[in-house]
Amino acid sequence: MRIKALSLVIILSLASTNLLARDSKYTRHGTGPKYWIAYEWCFDHDQPIPEARWKNNIDWMADNFRDYGYDMICNDGWIEAAQTINENGYITKYNSGWQHGFEYWNKYIADKGMKVGVYYNPMWMTRAAYFANCPVEGTDGKTTMDIAGKKNFNDLLFWVDVNKEGAEQWIKGYVRYFKSLGVSYLRIDFLENYERNYGTAAYDKALKWIAEEAGDDLFLSLVMPNCYHHGKTELKYGDMIRVDDDCFKGGWDFASSRRRGQHKSSWPQYGNAFDGMVAFSDVAAKGQMILDGDFMRLNTMATKEEKQFLYSLMVMGGSALTIADQYDTIGDAVEIYQNREMIELNDLGFVGRPLSRRLSSGNSSRWVGQLPDGDYIVGLFNREEDTIQSGIDFFKELGIKEGAVENVRDLWQHQDLGEMCEKYTTALAPHSCKILRIRPKGSKRYQAEFASPKGGVTTNIANE
Repeated sequence: MRIKALSLVIILSLASTNLLARDSKYTRHGTGPKYWIAYEWCFDHDQPIPEARWKNNIDWMADNFRDYGYDMICNDGWIEAAQTINENGYITKYNSGWQHGFEYWNKYIADKGMKVGVYYNPMWMTRAAYFANCPVEGTDGKTTMDIAGKKNFNDLLFWVDVNKEGAEQWIKGYVRYFKSLGVSYLRIDFLENYERNYGTAAYDKALKWIAEEAGDDLFLSLVMPNCYHHGKTELKYGDMIRVDDDCFKGGWDFASSRRRGQHKSSWPQYGNAFDGMVAFSDVAAKGQMILDGDFMRLNTMATKEEKQFLYSLMVMGGSALTIADQYDTIGDAVEIYQNREMIELNDLGFVGRPLSRRLSSGNSSRWVGQLPDGDYIVGLFNREEDTIQSGIDFFKELGIKEGAVENVRDLWQHQDLGEMCEKYTTALAPHSCKILRIRPKGSKRYQAEFASPKGGVTTNIANE
């Protein structure tokens, strides 16, 4: 039976599943951070970003995006070149070839009025730390060689075996170390590799230690997770989980077409951002989990409409809004990232849901949600190669009394469309979208909360 009214989906809680989720100030907010990451240059050149380019991008972000709420800077992978360590074996630089380390650059970023994110996995141990046989802080004589696992990540990064005495102190110590450097966001990558090599129980234990030490001081971004049992392990310990494959070269391939409609049982379960956001939309809610659709390289999108499409998807799903474009590559995408009406939704902690989680259904391309003031947000997407007719029924699908709407506003056109009755319909060109803010007439009700109190979660979106 198809459920046509969102209010019925919420009230009846059909096909609901109770899950245990990490309760943090970040998940309670509901949406991911807005920030810049160094991915694009690293991926395109398969090298760590040069220090001078790192500085240029920080300055550019501060000048052009900080005042729009993009208030964090984060390094990215290609981290094997970080082999400069302190006495406890923890890395002090993103790249040993850089002149300056974390302390210098974190202060530089803070002086620009922004926060610091770090890409690193506390279960890693550098080759330098292993062969220096550093003492593990907080133990009675344990060293790095004592806690290294038998299976390495690669030649330059080893894994710590959580079943060895001293491993807990190493992992928690790494988290404390990053906190002491003023880091507020930790992007923990290659989780599937650790789970595959050491098992789910060990993986669970490692994430538990990280979450315990992070508390509310550190946002935990879980990257490349297997998400077995629909993220059962990750939900307990993370603030945000990646739900689709890497951005790579970006473009429409990343946004919607890569492996479209195909599902794997392990990482990456979904090949493109749209599929991943739809499939995991039932675990996205305030107090539960934030979805991470990965980075946006809007300069790689073919048209303005495609740029709006990808950005809108991230906003509707409550994802982090992560700029990977650079000061000399972004082109005309600046205005997309600076749409204050869309940014406001992220600021308010807005999380929408598709009308169906079945990827083959057209309703998976229609998203809805509600703001605290009672306004509805509707996202209509066209993933196809032909123009389609799309729309929303105010009464049957939003539950607005008598289908009476005081105003419909187009958030990309920044245009009020005025009063409407019963429904909104439009023709959507290929690879385009409409994001609408709909204000009901009369009393306004807040139905947007999906999470139950105290970290328990009810997921209740229709599967059609």
